[in-house]
Amino acid sequence: MIRSMTAFARVSLVAGGKNWVVEIRSLNQRYFELSLRLPPAMVAFEAQARQLVQSVMRRGKVTLSIAEEGKNGEAPTYELNEDQVRVYLASAKKLKTKFKLEGKIAIEEILRLPGVVKEKTAEDAGAWSWNKLSELLKKALEKAVAHKEAEGAKLDKDFRQRLEHIAKTTQKIETLVKGSSKIYFEKLKSRLKDLLGDEKLGEERLYREVALLSERSDITEEAVRMKSHLELFTTWLGRQGEIGRELDFLCQEMNREANTMASKAQLFEVSQEAIAIKSEIEKIREQVQNVE
Repeated sequence: MIRSMTAFARVSLVAGGKNWVVEIRSLNQRYFELSLRLPPAMVAFEAQARQLVQSVMRRGKVTLSIAEEGKNGEAPTYELNEDQVRVYLASAKKLKTKFKLEGKIAIEEILRLPGVVKEKTAEDAGAWSWNKLSELLKKALEKAVAHKEAEGAKLDKDFRQRLEHIAKTTQKIETLVKGSSKIYFEKLKSRLKDLLGDEKLGEERLYREVALLSERSDITEEAVRMKSHLELFTTWLGRQGEIGRELDFLCQEMNREANTMASKAQLFEVSQEAIAIKSEIEKIREQVQNVE
């Protein structure tokens, strides 16, 4: 089953006596990129969180945020760490006595010292563990994956319909070329006579030249390769894992065969059908960019 790179999941859970909201958004992007926003109490587990998310969301621009419910977007509040202030003051007093230093310590200087003012959090970091955080993340990731698979199912259906259309159009081109071979042969022969004018050309040589031109206009190989690409594309749709790059490559190959068929056949009807194939391939390729 194919998966889309586009996904959205929002999960509300109760953990540690608090209500938490986990949001995951994933947008189309060729490579994996993760923007992670965690509360201060969970920052210690950022590396593990990144590893977990990447193991599930393999491609795309992913944004994951966790916030206490009702406080997402609010300005942070701060509190004074009085114990840290006492430590600083005691150290300053000791230095003054030991080295006989003069001067006073301004309150502004104390507030600028590390650890004196800290952000007030809803829950202390010590109350969290990786098991608790991973439980939150896994539930949100499960919902995001379900969304990816639902979107992937829609893409799969669209791909198969377009592949079937391309297959039928390719068959139509083969029929057109075969059905018009005799007419095409006569046109080529007439064109050669017009080019040569009154110059005599042996019948055997004439047919040899015409046969050579007809051979150059044969599209059998291109049609066979097109069918092979279509079959391989369908096979990839049934595989697990990352298949977006492979599908994109097959689109390029199918487009090349359609161009060659149009240029070699030199028939207006074939050109029209080849354009129809190219249009379908382009629509497929646009959608392939969103396949994981």
